[in-house]
Amino acid sequence: MASLLNIGSSGLFAYQRALNTTGHNISNANTEGYSRQRTSFEAREPENIGTGWVGSGTRVSSVERYYDDFLATQVRNGQSATSYQETILGYASQVDNLLANPQAGLDAAMQDFYDAAQNLADDPTSMGARQAVLSESDTLASRFNYLAQEYESLRNAVNSEADQVVNDINSLTQSIAEINNVIINAESTNSGLPLDLLDQREIMLRDLSKLVGISVLEQDNGAYNVFAGAGQALVLDDDVSMLSTTTNPKDVLSPDISITVSSSTQVVTSHITGGKLGGLLEFRSGFLAAGQNQLGLAAAGFVSATNSQHQLGLDLLGQQGGNVFADISSLVINNSGNTGDGVVNVSFDAATVADLTSSDYEAVYNGGGLWTMTRLSDNFSFPVFSDAAPPVMDGLNLAFTAGAPPWVAGDSVLIQPMRTAAKSVVSLIDDPNLLAAAGPLRSAERTDANGNPLNAGGASITQPNIATMAGTPLGVGVQMAFTFANDADTFGNAGFIIANGPVAAPNNYILYDPTTSDRFGKSFPVATKPTQFSAFGDLTFEIKGTPVVGDVLLIEDNTDGTSDNRNMLALAEMQTEGVMLNGSASFQDIYAQLVSDVGVRTRSAEVNFSSQETLLQGHEESLLSKSGVNLDEEAANLMKFQQAYQASAQVISVAGTLFDTLLAAVRR
Repeated sequence: MASLLNIGSSGLFAYQRALNTTGHNISNANTEGYSRQRTSFEAREPENIGTGWVGSGTRVSSVERYYDDFLATQVRNGQSATSYQETILGYASQVDNLLANPQAGLDAAMQDFYDAAQNLADDPTSMGARQAVLSESDTLASRFNYLAQEYESLRNAVNSEADQVVNDINSLTQSIAEINNVIINAESTNSGLPLDLLDQREIMLRDLSKLVGISVLEQDNGAYNVFAGAGQALVLDDDVSMLSTTTNPKDVLSPDISITVSSSTQVVTSHITGGKLGGLLEFRSGFLAAGQNQLGLAAAGFVSATNSQHQLGLDLLGQQGGNVFADISSLVINNSGNTGDGVVNVSFDAATVADLTSSDYEAVYNGGGLWTMTRLSDNFSFPVFSDAAPPVMDGLNLAFTAGAPPWVAGDSVLIQPMRTAAKSVVSLIDDPNLLAAAGPLRSAERTDANGNPLNAGGASITQPNIATMAGTPLGVGVQMAFTFANDADTFGNAGFIIANGPVAAPNNYILYDPTTSDRFGKSFPVATKPTQFSAFGDLTFEIKGTPVVGDVLLIEDNTDGTSDNRNMLALAEMQTEGVMLNGSASFQDIYAQLVSDVGVRTRSAEVNFSSQETLLQGHEESLLSKSGVNLDEEAANLMKFQQAYQASAQVISVAGTLFDTLLAAVRR
């Protein structure tokens, strides 16, 4: 009877545990990250009664957790990829909205500036038109500054959020290590694994994967070792390696991510992938830096070329034009690890503005006054050069100033020519009289004292254009005179002999034959003598018509040229000229490329986020089908175990009845 009682009791206790497990599942059906549990039974050891073996009941062999490591890993990887794309999309959308906004973008402001310049070219004496150019110059400078400030604000926001993410990562890894410690102790005492604690650890791992891409390796003691990026250990058993943001010695505006193992700290920025942190670093180094540099390229090219053209004109006071905008300043950062000290200045030349790129550069000192510079966008290394006479590289003029202590071999400098270019755009002119709309030289034909023409022929000369101010003004009363002769070159060829111009043969004359097609127009200088007028501002002009011997055409200083619009017209025409990227793009094209690139990248991030989100949902559903609680199934289990519990109770009742019957028989 005692055996029957034990059998009934074993079933009662076992099914009570099964009912508890089922109730636990039902209670946590909506608990995030909960994995359903199952009670497993096994038969107790049988008893030998001499004539054979009889059963002794049942017992709980284990309470197991429904969990699939492969599916859990897929979910973690999916969360990491989704969070990575979501972070990039969030910031990219801000940039896209900024640049696409006509009230904040650059395109409309630049168009208004060129429209104002064209209006001034149409009426160079109008003070209203001049004031409009100044107003649009201020607006355009402010727009460049605003966009630059927005980019800087985004950079600060990214850096600040990266700090917070690093703190969140450290907090999670510490919690994971603490759970590892509990699990290790449970394993060592054979007290069984705390299943709900395993779920808590899995939730933490999923949260961690949202912040950074991780890989997980389970140890024999039940602990999880967690690695980030390219194998940087965050958690080893119950030991934690802390992440931190540290100063980037090459670029103080872009802090590094470092990891401290024991007492050693190393930079792991380039190894961080996935998750929010990976997205932040990718946006900062790729999307954000490229956008700032592209915007800076438009600013540097526009300011340099506009100032250069304006300097080729005369204002209403008869003075040479000055800068419309302040010179662009570039960002140069000395490596904080340098032994020596010095200054590197960067400037732009309008003559080489077409060579400018949006890249950053690194200059490394080799010793002996020699440097090597690398274009970081494609790692192209320029030939070694001397800091005493550095060549123009990619349109950049470099000036090296030694410091105290002097440069030491291995010292380096990060040169970011375009990073702060848009921020430094400042309009300088506030007096409309100082806008140089007129050309510095003008053409004329010979006249008498009363202004009557003296030439007998029908030749004419166009208004001259210049490319530099070299050799100008010609001087008070000085006229470059072109006198027609049948033997201009002393070899019987017709043309114009030049006075007060190039004096050495064969540059002291130009050939012009009115009996040929020359009379329909001939441009100077000719291709065979391209530098003939280089000493006079690289003068260009055209002569057409039929002169007679002795006719004189003149080029002279443009005095009282208040109605002259040539320089402002040339400035307005720069809007559509291909002066950037080796002559293939205008300033507005550079900005349009930026807007287009941002739009494409944003759309790509949106598509990638959507696809990753869909994949993640699929992984989560697969894991849920394995680990999630099915209430219908649990209800069925509840009834099954309840019936088994009641049956076990009935066995105990029968054992009691039999025992009572036995006692009653003995009492007789």
